Amino acid sequence: MHGTSFTPRPTTLSARAAAALAAGPLDAVTLMRQVCQVERLQREAAERMAVALLGHLPEFEQRANGFWSLRAAAGALPRAGVADVAPALPLVALRDAEFAVVDVETTGTSASAGDRITEIAVVHVQGGHVGDVYSRLVNPERPIPPYITALTQISWEMVRDQPPFREVVQEIRERLAGRVFVAHNATFDWRFVSEEVRRSTGDDLQGPRLCTVRMARRFLPELSRRSLDEVTRFLGLTIEARHRAAGDAVATAQALCRMLELAEDEGIRSWSELDAVLARPIRRPRQTAVDRRRRAFPLPVTKDTSA
Repeated sequence: MHGTSFTPRPTTLSARAAAALAAGPLDAVTLMRQVCQVERLQREAAERMAVALLGHLPEFEQRANGFWSLRAAAGALPRAGVADVAPALPLVALRDAEFAVVDVETTGTSASAGDRITEIAVVHVQGGHVGDVYSRLVNPERPIPPYITALTQISWEMVRDQPPFREVVQEIRERLAGRVFVAHNATFDWRFVSEEVRRSTGDDLQGPRLCTVRMARRFLPELSRRSLDEVTRFLGLTIEARHRAAGDAVATAQALCRMLELAEDEGIRSWSELDAVLARPIRRPRQTAVDRRRRAFPLPVTKDTSA
């Protein structure tokens, strides 16, 4: 499985599509997620978007199986090893998949409006176990609002002598490279890390993403709310330091391990199967009074997922 990677940033949607298809054909859902940088996208909508965006461009073609690819130049030989499958999502066993669980603390909520990272943590997970934990403060090169300091306990005094993101980007890239990017509300953390990487290097952050909020929606249907506090409470986990990058990332990593177990209990064995299941819309049956009472009781802890 191709994990997180870094490529020069395309400047248009068609350029993003070309970059995504450079490794081989992709189905419309996977392609439009990468091109439009969205987490959830129904197949019908993705197919319409792909046709509208790429159908009139001569460099793209839709194959008989529905996958999109770059059109071979006239007289060009086929690329060896490229088949009508999605090479970015082969049948890698969940137990063998490598995950990088990310949490960032920031100066605000909008990466595109200039808010910056003040702290980042990357936690490695493989084989159902939490591994290496990386965490560091980052100088955001802009003031930290008082309400953010009240929430995170990160003040300007704590970060003013820390390196800015551009000075630590390489070590962060090394911890993300080749792994599935995971976060609780992954879109938020992905956007901030992507923007910092782009600002520091000019490269685009690319690769598979996994949102533990989406996993909770699918595998913990008893929960009416899926905040990190609610998910960890239900799973019997403790957050050592809430609203600090390492504390939240480790708790998210432990929750990931538990929900991967639940996925395997349902017969989901590979990354491709998990990605497909999470892409489907969820239709909830009406809950009974018994179902509602079950929410008050957390799941028992059956396995130690700490390193």
